[in-house]
Amino acid sequence: MVSVVNDKYISRRKALGTAAKVALGVVGAAIVGGAAYMAYQQTAVPRKVKLEFTVWNYSVETIRDNIRKFMQQYPDIEVTLYDFNWPDYPSTMVQRFTTKTPTDVCYNGEDWLAQWAEAGWVVPLQDYWDKYVTKKKFNEYVNDMVPFAKESMTYKGKIYGLPYYSDMFTFMYNDKLLKDNGIEVPNTWEDVLDASLKLKEKGIRYPYVLQFQATNPFDFYAVFSGAMGRGARLFDENLNPIFESEDHPFYEHLQWMVDGLHKYKIVNPDYLATHETDAAKKMGAGEGAFTVLAKYMLAAMNAPGSSPNAGNFRLALMPGKTHEAYGFAKMYNMTRMCVDRGDAAIQAAITFIEYFGASDSPVLKRWAVEKGLGFGFLSPYNDPDIAKSLVEYYGPGADKSIKEQASIAKTIPHPVWFGQWIDYSIKEAIAKAFAKEITVKEAVERMAKRARELRG
Repeated sequence: MVSVVNDKYISRRKALGTAAKVALGVVGAAIVGGAAYMAYQQTAVPRKVKLEFTVWNYSVETIRDNIRKFMQQYPDIEVTLYDFNWPDYPSTMVQRFTTKTPTDVCYNGEDWLAQWAEAGWVVPLQDYWDKYVTKKKFNEYVNDMVPFAKESMTYKGKIYGLPYYSDMFTFMYNDKLLKDNGIEVPNTWEDVLDASLKLKEKGIRYPYVLQFQATNPFDFYAVFSGAMGRGARLFDENLNPIFESEDHPFYEHLQWMVDGLHKYKIVNPDYLATHETDAAKKMGAGEGAFTVLAKYMLAAMNAPGSSPNAGNFRLALMPGKTHEAYGFAKMYNMTRMCVDRGDAAIQAAITFIEYFGASDSPVLKRWAVEKGLGFGFLSPYNDPDIAKSLVEYYGPGADKSIKEQASIAKTIPHPVWFGQWIDYSIKEAIAKAFAKEITVKEAVERMAKRARELRG
């Protein structure tokens, strides 16, 4: 097992020993969090190595600052950042890969991993990690991963990255609004309906706020995660669709949504114009009491001064018999282009990914403490600063309730054709069912038929 230092191959043990000696000179380095990183300095990069890093445009200034801190600690690695609009990110990356635009490390997600891996654009991180100088062996990180995060980053038995962030689509409610009206936190979707009808009588016009612009996978998961609380799955082990019967939890949940829109009128009819940020604003303005959104939106809703109801929002287990929710992970991925550049580039990329994506990474801690983002490991729940931030962002008891939901959250298979299937499903099936242009039965039949066509 070898690593590269000063253009020569040396043993891993010797390289790590050299790193430990250099670390003595950088113990006072000023970085955010991650005490272990204060005493760790990577020395395996032989000369100035440039890395091209691509992300979508969430909190880009924070990313730039994290890169600046990284380059202060690793002056032999120069990182250039490219950021792209979130809705355009997958297609932009496909174009970069096919035109061989230099890209070494990238954000990747469970929705695109199969496509990118199958095309050979990205590589399994686990195949390279232990061949280079690292702070921890790869399995030490794997053993600490939240199960759904690990599965989200796995394709054909290989793990492709370390988590950038990991999250769930969770059930959120206005705690004060429920208490003021003597309503218990719902345990089932029937409870959500009953509570919504009571609130409607109290003047809350549309108690359930739905995000569904029918433009991206998050719109699908905002609906499907609710169905997972009922125990829904979409495919069997051979990727045959299994959701067409009227007693299937996914079918039942779609029907609940349609009835909520048209029969009971408890769901906002402007859902097609409701982005996740709009849903948060509606909740903050007191227009709704319940919603299912990516968990990080709860942190935004509770941010001091963000709305008259800031601080009133809580997370509960997903309503339903199983209380499961959809969990996912976005990851730091190394590209085939990086590998083709040779050992120096690979070492630099792995050093960069470990700094950004390790379980005790200063970047992970910063995202959690400053932005309320979720993480794909179990050990950060034990960090007192992170535990405190969870309560501050998500409300009393959130450090326990989030961990409980994460322990039973699940992901689902994402075959190469999954992105095409979701795009078709939200636009040509679910959106049309919500508008009552077709029935729920017709919608699930369309979705099942399309899945069979794509699967081949």
